[in-house]
Amino acid sequence: MSQLTDDLHTAISGALRAHGAGLLSRAVVVLEVVDETTGELGLYVEASPADMPAWDRSGLIGYASMDLAGQITACRIDDPGADEEEE
Repeated sequence: MSQLTDDLHTAISGALRAHGAGLLSRAVVVLEVVDETTGELGLYVEASPADMPAWDRSGLIGYASMDLAGQITACRIDDPGADEEEE
């Protein structure tokens, strides 16, 4: 594993343990970063373990996206006026 992957795994698993969320099995971290000199935005994707196949990385990201979409849908069903309040 790369040092960055090791550091991210340690930090994330420590935070999960501290909040009683369980053990970290696998992780895909997607970060938007800003270049300090130019201000340009970039996307950084890191996986733990570092040798996780690209297909598994894609699957975890897709699973998270569907889970988030489900939560948004559930909120809209519970509060149909929520979209009007945001605008």
